[in-house]
Amino acid sequence: MTTQNDANRQGAERDLTIHQRNLVDTCFEENQYEAAISVLDEMRSSKYKPFPPHIRQLIYIALYPPSTEEELDEEAMKLEPGSPSKLLSRRQKTSLAPSPKAISAATDLLVKFARTNAPGSLARAIPSYPEDPNIPTEIGAEHADSHIAIEALRIGRARCCWEIIKEGFIRRDGGKTTSSPRKPRTRKSTRRMSDDDEDEGDEMPAPVSEHAWGVLGWLLTVFERDEAEVEQSGQIRYSPLLLSQLPPSRPASSPRWDVKLPVDVVFYALEQESESRRSLGVRLLNLLVNLGSTTLLDFSMFLNAVSSRLSGLSLDVLTYLLAALPVTRATAQFKLDLCRHALGGTAAPGRPKPQARARAQPRRRQQVADAPAAGDASSASQDVSTTTGQGSGANNAPSIARRFPSISALDVLALLERPKTSGSPPAAQAACLKGELVLGYGLLQRQLDEDDRDQKWAEMLRDGTLEQAVEEAFDLRAIREVATAETRDYVEKRKVALLAVLSLWRL
Repeated sequence: MTTQNDANRQGAERDLTIHQRNLVDTCFEENQYEAAISVLDEMRSSKYKPFPPHIRQLIYIALYPPSTEEELDEEAMKLEPGSPSKLLSRRQKTSLAPSPKAISAATDLLVKFARTNAPGSLARAIPSYPEDPNIPTEIGAEHADSHIAIEALRIGRARCCWEIIKEGFIRRDGGKTTSSPRKPRTRKSTRRMSDDDEDEGDEMPAPVSEHAWGVLGWLLTVFERDEAEVEQSGQIRYSPLLLSQLPPSRPASSPRWDVKLPVDVVFYALEQESESRRSLGVRLLNLLVNLGSTTLLDFSMFLNAVSSRLSGLSLDVLTYLLAALPVTRATAQFKLDLCRHALGGTAAPGRPKPQARARAQPRRRQQVADAPAAGDASSASQDVSTTTGQGSGANNAPSIARRFPSISALDVLALLERPKTSGSPPAAQAACLKGELVLGYGLLQRQLDEDDRDQKWAEMLRDGTLEQAVEEAFDLRAIREVATAETRDYVEKRKVALLAVLSLWRL
């Protein structure tokens, strides 16, 4: 998973000496986890690459579910009187478990490593889809002596990082869980969990374990630093390391399209009540949006995956998501396409699933993308005809900036005037999307040179066509679904804000 953009930086990073590695290993072998973490912190330097098994052991400790006093009492009650062997076994297992202090220290140290070392150096410890399945992976194949090293091997054997943060991947009882994709659990079911413990076996594991949010944040930091280094090298901003977390397509030269697992994580995070957890969902979606700005990801499939989940969001979560995404050209274009697609203005072309998914295939190096036909803007996955730089990362392909499907002022007007259908989002959500569509298109127009702007947009601003369309689209008398005072208030405020912005743009 090491990227070419890490080459210079990693060239200055040397491997730890055997003596340095043994200092840490000795602490782990003696189950002195806090001491091992402290030694790792002391040796942390931009001059040395962290040893991948050590990073995986930190990940394992950070993911480990901490015990509570109630859990310890419950475990003690399970011991049968007069059974010294069971007592000894239970005490031994408890002594091997990381303490809450060690769990917190491991999470903090991972974050420190992300600030100190190159993303590619850290990514050597993160499971990913291999470029060539014929080359045996080294992850998880190393010799392990200590209990924690043996347990951490399961991280290296996972297919991708989304599997290791899933609920149940690390359990206090040492049990193993399946790594297949599962249905996320909602906030409602999470709150019900304590009342329905007897039915817990029927519920699908959540995309993010209750104790994995810190590791998820660390992973996002690694991906964000990776895409920043790619941008600094002169390419379009995207993370090759994130790309390697998506299953390869068949044929190998095709864009990757299976984004189900990361999108599950995005929307599960957005459904959380904690602001810090919600923000992780926004950060991951922004990383995927940047990846979708290249031809390495099938944009139509990505758009479909996100759009299909919007109808399940509450108005509060939807407005939060659209407002929290950073203000960049890539996110502005994405929100425009997302609103159009969700409102039914266009159907992002689907693609038949391949007959069999390649486990992984080496991607052929592409030189130049074929230029699309002049004026052809109907496809959601068109490419520009020149590369933006030499690519790197999961597939060694060049980064090629995407030419997004065009949308005109008349398209925006048609979506504003579009009546509700059976497939339309709820009225309040539709109002949110229509408002975002108008604002997004107007802001993009203002970023363009005068000669490149849609003259019809300026004309509709001047003659009041847009203002009238907004008045009618947000008319509460026509929106019968908006029954609650809260949603009616939202629609009315949204209309007032849009009309105020349109009046400013008309000046």
